[in-house]
Amino acid sequence: MTMSVKKYDIGWVDAFQSGKLYSIRVAGRKMVLARRGDEFFALRDVCPHQGAKLSSGLLMGEVVAEYPGQQPKLRREGEFLSCPWHGWKIDLRTGCFPLKEPECVRVRRYAVHVEDERVLVALSAKGSLRPSKLD
Repeated sequence: MTMSVKKYDIGWVDAFQSGKLYSIRVAGRKMVLARRGDEFFALRDVCPHQGAKLSSGLLMGEVVAEYPGQQPKLRREGEFLSCPWHGWKIDLRTGCFPLKEPECVRVRRYAVHVEDERVLVALSAKGSLRPSKLD
């Protein structure tokens, strides 16, 4: 079954700085847009915990230690969005809260594509789209 897809132009690539969050509205949907280097991510702008505006949060990494007593290391810097109210951490790539079951706590993701130096958000008839279905 083929879904119809509409791409919405939200601006020039250079208008969005890497490491920053942007509150945007696309086809009436509130989203948070994040840029990490040449990658763009769009998520629903609502924390699943208590409804905070995720675009008011921070981009951060993940601090991990492989075993007890090991010096913790920062990894995946800038790939997590921290909720401004209670610090819930959302993975930009999956929309999941990493400490919960992925199917239980998730923020809706939207496919983002760059074409001719323009940033486009793709929506299907149902509102979100798997990145592999963009073209």
